[in-house]
Amino acid sequence: MKKHLKPVLLFLFTLVTATVLSACGGGGESGTPPQDEGGDAAASTDTDSGKPYPNANPDGSINLDTIAHYDPEYDYAQNPKQKIAYLVIDSGPLYEQSAIAYEHWAPLYNLEWAGFLSAGGDTEMYMANLQNLIDQGVTGFILDPDNTIFPAVVRLMDQYPEVQWMSQMSPPRDGTTDDGVPIGGHMIHPYVGFDNFDAGRQQVYKLIEWKEENLPDVPWEEIGLASFDFSTSPPLHERVIGVEEAWLAEIGNLDNFFVADAVSFSLTMQGGIDAIGPIISTNSKYKYWLVVGLLDDLAQAAASVLDQQGLTDSSCVVSFGGSGLQMQFDAGQQDAFRYALFTAQNLYAEPIIGAVYAFLNGWATPDTIWPSWVNQNDSGADGHTYPQLRLPTTWLTYDTYKHYLEWTDMYARAEAYPYSQEGISLDAYSPYVTEIPPEYAKSN
Repeated sequence: MKKHLKPVLLFLFTLVTATVLSACGGGGESGTPPQDEGGDAAASTDTDSGKPYPNANPDGSINLDTIAHYDPEYDYAQNPKQKIAYLVIDSGPLYEQSAIAYEHWAPLYNLEWAGFLSAGGDTEMYMANLQNLIDQGVTGFILDPDNTIFPAVVRLMDQYPEVQWMSQMSPPRDGTTDDGVPIGGHMIHPYVGFDNFDAGRQQVYKLIEWKEENLPDVPWEEIGLASFDFSTSPPLHERVIGVEEAWLAEIGNLDNFFVADAVSFSLTMQGGIDAIGPIISTNSKYKYWLVVGLLDDLAQAAASVLDQQGLTDSSCVVSFGGSGLQMQFDAGQQDAFRYALFTAQNLYAEPIIGAVYAFLNGWATPDTIWPSWVNQNDSGADGHTYPQLRLPTTWLTYDTYKHYLEWTDMYARAEAYPYSQEGISLDAYSPYVTEIPPEYAKSN
């Protein structure tokens, strides 16, 4: 077993059947993050530097790896203002937080915010909402439909070449189930998000790190590892595969590995309690537990069950999320739910809305944007080169969470968090991922 685990920058925070959920990464010739430490939406486009493109290369040429990131030195107001909207299949906290982030970024990119619209779980209503907004002159969209209707979305959008879009929660795929095709089918549009397999691995590495620091003398056979699953959701299930692979590689066996599949319950705290409660209570020989929560509600469920069993001090729960953990920390609550891999909504939203803007202005196409992030094994059928831009994440801890969250406000020129920016440097973190996996190597 490794005694020192190397952290990796590519993680994840995904959720629900249409799911993943933060900041953003670049590759190749990385642009320089904004250097202005103040200002708001109204003041952000008052600089006319003469730049031909946002985050242009030193010679003035376009940098397709950084074109979608906001550049405070570029005059976005010189381009025509167009309307953008966010359409989701159903409402919920993650979608609502995302809508707030897109509404924040819209004026910075000189876009008119046309609103946030839920279809209430009705796929026919979703398509009708999309058509109606196109008919009303909206040309930019962030779309989060039910995964199964992505092909229908693409067929509709192909009828309107002046309209551009990106998704957020799930990679747009065609649903193909042939052998050798990635889970969910071929890519049919670019995507900004996370590596689900690696997200699962990173959560295991964090749990092992906690165990080695806090329970160094406890034998591994006395520790139980439980991972939540939602087996009908490919993104969430991919994380569990990563969890199992990392646990087997690091610990050497799966005798003390348990899966709490919430698919028969729900992705809620109560659903999580129903899924993991029987596992912990019927395996009473384990007095030490490590739990992969996948997302905050499930992590909170595990912490609640462990507390009821008197196992809080001897256990650790992690998640890919963070909003729920932030609220716990703000309330002064500390229990077995100790860490979350997190990317702030404003940082998650930035390259997505920025990509739509780049498409609308003709700077990039779905096949040319983010060339460093084209996965050669998963970039679409028929010669397409749809990229999958990865987002950097940060471990939220009780001691550091305010520092990171206020940095995201500083970077995004936002006021999403109520903490102080005193002593925080703009270069404390990066909105870019710079370590590109081998499968993303450029082909040119």
